[in-house]
Amino acid sequence: MVSGFNTDIVFEGTLFHIQTEARKDAGIETAVYVKGAVVHSLKTPHPGSFNLQAGKEREFMRVLEKQHRQVIARVRAGEIKPPSTPAPGPGPLEKP
Repeated sequence: MVSGFNTDIVFEGTLFHIQTEARKDAGIETAVYVKGAVVHSLKTPHPGSFNLQAGKEREFMRVLEKQHRQVIARVRAGEIKPPSTPAPGPGPLEKP
């Protein structure tokens, strides 16, 4: 059975965890996590010829790995970034 891929990358001081897996109904899903929060998700349908039939698993794994590597490349290119921290706002209102 196809499992998936997991990769950790440090880019510009931030640790990204990239996880790609086959979903039964959703196709191929790659999620990028920073500190446990999903910062990016890519879902693609299973290619029509890959229904995880006998003899097709190796080809399907190549498709899965290709998507995983494409998302890794986007992280390394700076296209996928963690959410920016909000600017500090005014403090609590003071009562006279």
